[in-house]
Amino acid sequence: MAKQTGQLRITGTINRICFYCMDGEYYAREKSSLSAERVKHDPAFAETMRHANQMGNASKIASAIYRQIVPQHERSRDKFREVVSMVKRELAADSHK
Repeated sequence: MAKQTGQLRITGTINRICFYCMDGEYYAREKSSLSAERVKHDPAFAETMRHANQMGNASKIASAIYRQIVPQHERSRDKFREVVSMVKRELAADSHK
């Protein structure tokens, strides 16, 4: 990924170059050749989809747990990610038994 320099900062896609902002910095990169359809249906991405499904399930479970055990004043994105991570580890451990 290349950093955008100069006065003009852009976002969007021109030809096959994607311009975007991340954490306040502007970058450019070549557009990916992957499509959502290919990732979802190509056997080469079966593991990727398995992990994505695990993450989706873990997130749903973690959401319910998070709302019940984390006090309102302590809630944050980082704390939610910790709960999701713990749930995902448990789901993965159960699937290996």
